Amino acid sequence: MLKRIISGIVGLPILILLVINGGIWLQISLGLIIFIGLREFYTAFDSTLKPVHYLGFIFAALHIVVMGQTFPLDNSYIIILAIPIILSIATLSLIVVRYRTTNILDCATTTFGYIYVVLTLSTIYFLREWQGGTYEIWLVFIAAWGCDTGAYFFGRAFGKRKLAPALSPAKTVAGSVGGTITAALLGALYGLILYNLEVTYVNYALGYAAITFICSIFAQIGDLAASSIKRHTGKKDFGNIMPGHGGILDRFDSIIFAAPTAFIILFVFSPFFDFLP
Repeated sequence: MLKRIISGIVGLPILILLVINGGIWLQISLGLIIFIGLREFYTAFDSTLKPVHYLGFIFAALHIVVMGQTFPLDNSYIIILAIPIILSIATLSLIVVRYRTTNILDCATTTFGYIYVVLTLSTIYFLREWQGGTYEIWLVFIAAWGCDTGAYFFGRAFGKRKLAPALSPAKTVAGSVGGTITAALLGALYGLILYNLEVTYVNYALGYAAITFICSIFAQIGDLAASSIKRHTGKKDFGNIMPGHGGILDRFDSIIFAAPTAFIILFVFSPFFDFLP
């Protein structure tokens, strides 16, 4: 627990500074996180499958370089869409030229690792660099870590029924509900603070509450999905790069689902709802 607290104290200010500044430093640091996370994912399957590491890393690098060129949005976003398609074709080509040593499951794991780690985490950068995203990006962390904190306290106080005992014995239904409520309340409070400070000229408290509510649900699914992957691969943690937290994927498992959810809500659905930013 002490290692976990110390890691949080050291890591949180760095994260805040990088997200506030955005730009090239966020791109570089996020790229490093993505590379470490992708390595952790592929390594988790090495004992049962043979993910094509080098292809995943090559296309991850391409994605990281290109993502810095996509805002303001223009035709360059087509490249972002093309990268996973080309990766799929490249990996599937291997089952033709290396059919004795590479199978379809190896290819599927390689491509899915790109989607699970690279695509999802890169939405953090897209959200931050989007016009107005200086403030909206924090909804992701409020949803994920606010939910985690609320779930801990509600679970300890009221938790009796297990949420998913086969995957995470400590999680309870009461903790899950309490975490979601906590995230929504924190989102509303964040919206009110920005409005009262005249950072935003429209009160988005309801919209922020709705976003953090939905994102917190998917954050919990992301947490359980990572636990399921570790159960299937026989891993306790994805890595040990963060003392007390495990690996990158152990710390960002909820963010991996929360960030793209916020991205979709803000980019796809916000034009249809007046209370969303």
